[in-house]
Amino acid sequence: MTLSTPEPQTPPAPGEPQRIDPRSVTAGRIAGWIFVVILAFISLPALLVSLVFADGAREFIGISIGAVAVLAFLGLVALAAHIRPLWRYRYTRYRIDPYGIQIASGRFFRHVITVPHARVQHIDVLQGPLERRFDLANIVIYTAGTTHSAVRLSGLAHPVAIELRERLVKERGLDAV
Repeated sequence: MTLSTPEPQTPPAPGEPQRIDPRSVTAGRIAGWIFVVILAFISLPALLVSLVFADGAREFIGISIGAVAVLAFLGLVALAAHIRPLWRYRYTRYRIDPYGIQIASGRFFRHVITVPHARVQHIDVLQGPLERRFDLANIVIYTAGTTHSAVRLSGLAHPVAIELRERLVKERGLDAV
């Protein structure tokens, strides 16, 4: 499977671990690159102005070292913006079983959240502009309690998110969506 031509995500089978949609990699990378460009537009003009108005060689050298550090930081953020969505795709799984939904994520530190049907209060399906462009959605499961009272699963195909919401609502026995 290539990430440039993703295969469509199918609705999850009960009890089977499922991946998020591969199109979430492209959408996540675009969002990360937009963030890097905004950071660059904020920080680089300030550095250039500082270099132009530097008083003396010591101040110029200090500002130049700061500029190199900022460029290195922007490079690391750009690298993270490129790699993180792929890691998220590879290491995020979710599963629906008769007891609820389980979401497992994390490359180095594994994080598993289980939401029993009895704890579900309501469920939202959300889409931002990039997600609408790639036909993706986030599902937010609001639960009773304070810790993890809103559990988010991002990067689902929109039809799969709707199906997931319908299945969780049906199994919970809620009368409204």
